[in-house]
Amino acid sequence: MRHLSSRHRPLAYHAVVLFTLGPALAATAQMTDRVITRNGDELTGEVKSVASGRLEFKTDATETIQVYWDHVVVVTSRFFFEVVLVDGRRVYGALLDPVDPGTLRIGTDASAISVSLGEIVQIERIRGSFWSRLKGSVDLGFTLNKANNRTDLTFKLTGSYRTRQGAWHLSYDTLYRRQDNTDDLDRQDLTGNYQRFLGGNWIVTAFAAGQRNTELALDIRLIAGVGGGYHLLRTVEHDLIVLAGVDGAHEDFLDDRAATESIELFVGVNYNLYALGARDFIVTASAMVFPSVSVKGRVRTEVNIDVRKELWEDFYVPIRGFFSSDNTGGQDDEQGANNDYGVTLGIGYS
Repeated sequence: MRHLSSRHRPLAYHAVVLFTLGPALAATAQMTDRVITRNGDELTGEVKSVASGRLEFKTDATETIQVYWDHVVVVTSRFFFEVVLVDGRRVYGALLDPVDPGTLRIGTDASAISVSLGEIVQIERIRGSFWSRLKGSVDLGFTLNKANNRTDLTFKLTGSYRTRQGAWHLSYDTLYRRQDNTDDLDRQDLTGNYQRFLGGNWIVTAFAAGQRNTELALDIRLIAGVGGGYHLLRTVEHDLIVLAGVDGAHEDFLDDRAATESIELFVGVNYNLYALGARDFIVTASAMVFPSVSVKGRVRTEVNIDVRKELWEDFYVPIRGFFSSDNTGGQDDEQGANNDYGVTLGIGYS
C-alpha cells in the first residue's frame, strides 16, 4: 500500500479541511452587514433586501428574519445594492456608515450620497447569477361544498426576474369548478410582461397573455400589447401605478360567435398595499378597462384583488377575488352582456 509522505500529508490534510470547511468559512465571511433598530438592538449578518416595508436579514444564528423598515435606524453593507427612492431615482453602491442615524449613505468612499430612510421604497442587492435574481411563489386552494356537490380547485404560480434596467414577470392562474346540474367552469390565465424603468417614476411595458374562460364562452384569447405607466404614489407601504396602451387580440369562442381579430386600447391602475405592524398583510389590486377600436361599442373589464396574510416564514394564506365582463356576448344574457366573478381561498409558499 502506498502512503503519503510526511511532506505531502500536510498539503492533503489542508486540502480536505479547506474542502470541508470552505463553504462555511465563506458564508461566515459574508456575515458582516450591520443593522441597528430604534430600540438599540444591533444585528450582524447579511442584508438580503428591503421590500414590502420589511428588511430581510440573515444571521449566523437564525434563518432569514424580517425587520419592519420603520424600526430600522442604521443599515450598512459592503455589497452592491440598488436603492429606489420615493421620487423614482435609483442609486447604486454599497451601504456605507451613515453620517447620522435615520439616514442611508450609498455609493463608495470616494463618492456617496445620503438620504433619509423614510425616502427609501426598495433596496435590492445586485447579484451576478441568474438564480439569485429569480423570485417566485406558488399557492393551491381546494373547496368542497357538500350541499350542492360543488368542488373548486385553484392554482397560481408566479415568477419574477429583475435587472438594473427592468423586471420580467410571469404568472399562471387557474380555477376549475365542478357542480351538479351546471356546466363545469374552466378559467385559466397565463401572462408574461416586461417593465423597463425610465427616469423618475415612469415605466414602459410590454406583455403577452393567453386566456380561457368557459363562463364567458371564451375558448381562447391570445393578446399582446405595449404601453406606459407612471407611479402616482410610491412609499414603503403604498405603490399606485396608472397604465395605458394598446393591444391586439385573437379570440375563439365556445358559442356561435365567429373567431375575431381586434385592436383594443387599455387603461387602468395597479395598487399594492404593504400593511405592517399588527395588520401585517399585503394587498395587490388591479382594474383594467379594454375599449375596442375594431368592434364599435365593445368594452371588456378585468378586476383582480389578492390579499396575502402571512402565517409563518415563507407561508401565507391568499384570498383572491376577480371580476370579468364582456358586453358583446356570452352565456348569461340574451342581450349579449356577460359577467364572471368569484372569491377563492388557499395556502401558498414564496
